[in-house]
Amino acid sequence: MRNFKSNTTGRDVVVRDGLKRVIQKGLGESLNVKPKTSLKKMNIALIGSPTYENVRKLRDFLFTIKENLGNDVNIITRGNKNGCEKYIRKYAIEFGLRYTEYNSANTTRNLYSGMNKEYYSKPFHPTQSLHQYDCVVKHADKLFYFGGIKPSEQKHFERILERFNKKVMYLN
Repeated sequence: MRNFKSNTTGRDVVVRDGLKRVIQKGLGESLNVKPKTSLKKMNIALIGSPTYENVRKLRDFLFTIKENLGNDVNIITRGNKNGCEKYIRKYAIEFGLRYTEYNSANTTRNLYSGMNKEYYSKPFHPTQSLHQYDCVVKHADKLFYFGGIKPSEQKHFERILERFNKKVMYLN
């Protein structure tokens, strides 16, 4: 049984089975009330073309994310070493944001890899780049794609977006 009592500090004290628990003022009468803001950290996927090299736009975009959302943001990429994703990695780490990459299975695992150790160091297979899209879309809350997508990968990417009911914003 729950009994509410007020003490002199302005906080409510719940007495339950002889145990006292302090409830902060303003949380309501019930212990099951959740705050309005979600404590979940947002995952933002920033992926792009291997030929996209607009460093200033990428840096400003990441800085805007940091200013608006704070440090509780996880930046997700495919871990490619060419194009915009190498700059996204550089500036995400520099700005102090959390960073995860889903690099392909034929590479070695690194500090920022999102998959387990057994996933890596496999022989090359052409579908590994498509599996990167699966992992990124599955774990992201928001998706941004810089530059143009390869026509050979676009159909698969659109199918994955539809499967997970996600939307992507294409930026140039």
